[in-house]
Amino acid sequence: MKRRTYLAVAASASVGLAGCTDARFLGSESENGNDESPSSTGNGNGSNDYPDAAGTDDDFEDLDAWDVTGGTLTADTNRALVGSQSARLEVTAGSARLAKTFSESRELTDVVPGVALATDGMVVPWLRLVDSNRNTIVYRRAVTGDLPIMRYNFGVTSVDDAFDAANVDEVHLQVAVGEGQERTVWFDDFHFTPRPENGKVMIQFDDAHVTDYTEALPILEEYGYPAVTFVNADYVDGGNVGGDPRLTTDQLHELDDAGWCIANHAVSHPRFPELSAAEQEAEIREGKQWLVDRGFAEGAEYFAYPFGQYDETTIELVDEYHSIGFAGGQPVQGYTTNTKLTSRIGEPGIERIETELERTAEMSGITKMFYHRLEGEDLEAFETLVETIHEYESKGKLDVILPQDLEENYLF
Repeated sequence: MKRRTYLAVAASASVGLAGCTDARFLGSESENGNDESPSSTGNGNGSNDYPDAAGTDDDFEDLDAWDVTGGTLTADTNRALVGSQSARLEVTAGSARLAKTFSESRELTDVVPGVALATDGMVVPWLRLVDSNRNTIVYRRAVTGDLPIMRYNFGVTSVDDAFDAANVDEVHLQVAVGEGQERTVWFDDFHFTPRPENGKVMIQFDDAHVTDYTEALPILEEYGYPAVTFVNADYVDGGNVGGDPRLTTDQLHELDDAGWCIANHAVSHPRFPELSAAEQEAEIREGKQWLVDRGFAEGAEYFAYPFGQYDETTIELVDEYHSIGFAGGQPVQGYTTNTKLTSRIGEPGIERIETELERTAEMSGITKMFYHRLEGEDLEAFETLVETIHEYESKGKLDVILPQDLEENYLF
């Protein structure tokens, strides 16, 4: 078996979850008492040696700094993450956009933009940077309705070839709604999060399919790469579930010995929003305890939401029992700013793998990709994923990381 030394793992489950607030953030608690205010968690060496642009850039205290198109913008003093208010945007038809022109061109090469928000229904906002020649890069992130206002990591969805991150003049926040729909979106804490020095990729699997062991492990061992498997306690050692063979405890220990992270995917893979708070708590707590009891305490600190579904109760319970929770999102991000809802993309095909890994390598981003059962086109795509990672790793442009590495080194 090929083995290699990876980035240092977290010394304890609490590393990276509590730290000194970065001086660029506007206070440790908003004036309305909201304790969801952001904090810097370090980059693994205790130096907090972040780019100058990193941190809160606009707290939406001055709404006149933003031009509004297609919607109504007002201050909301009852909902804020930093400062005393958020920007409440009412979208009644089509799309609405907030646009801000910087007083001078900004050097944003080493950071990725993000924003805190909340919404009364599902939205997929655009966050667009515009350079001095009107070239753009677009970041997006799906946001579920009826959650507290919190930071979100945005990932790249399109970029003009000539976009110049060293000369950015404008930022746009845009929300589109379907015909006949209306949405209220609250924005706060427009910020920038650092990029790592080179690209980082995390390989994940869900649902304890035996192909983690029979297919993925031999392919990954060839290059010495680790992965994460999020398992459901009810599925392990249970033979076939829905006709699909699942992992055994012995196989999980072999994956663990090979450097994998064995993590929590709840006991029975439920749809969490359909459960009571007590039922949700039991699924999360007992899934974690099952892992701890079998010697997987390190991986038990990490969670992936079944079906990518959650409500406010779910994310608060995941935050109580785990260091990081993984959900849907976009690739090529900066340091993680929201450990309750850390982004990943599911079962990318070959074309998307090539696009996203190229961007991850060239833009020094962080990308997490996951699969379920490896067979057919998914197996072919996974083989391409590993080969492409190796190509960029050989050039010093990508590293394979685990959740422990993310927690230790890449939270902000």
